[in-house]
Amino acid sequence: MMAIFLIVTLAAIGVYLLTVSTGQLEAVSQDQQGAKAYQAARTGIEWGAYQLLRNSSCTPSQTLIRQQGLTGYYAEVTCTPLATEPEGGAIIKVYGITATGCNATPCGAANNVPTYVERQLQLTLTQ
Repeated sequence: MMAIFLIVTLAAIGVYLLTVSTGQLEAVSQDQQGAKAYQAARTGIEWGAYQLLRNSSCTPSQTLIRQQGLTGYYAEVTCTPLATEPEGGAIIKVYGITATGCNATPCGAANNVPTYVERQLQLTLTQ
């Protein structure tokens, strides 16, 4: 009787440890995916700022497909003119850049998929 009790108890402990370790592996995987989505969004912000400062105009919306280490991740970049303000003798233009990094295109369309991750960054830039 004691042997059966020990076998059942050890089996229950084994199942519990397997469940905990599986949960830990999933958490690590989602953390890594979140970091990649953040880096895709950061790339989108930097690209949007570069385009705005280089071209002196705002491209309304652009989707970047990431390569080299971020394959499968996308950055959707939106640039919006927010305001123009006179300052001294110059006109200051204010733009808002929003970049959404995700692992599905278009971003936001796969919210019900368990592996979907999304990170969003915003930048206000004056010119």
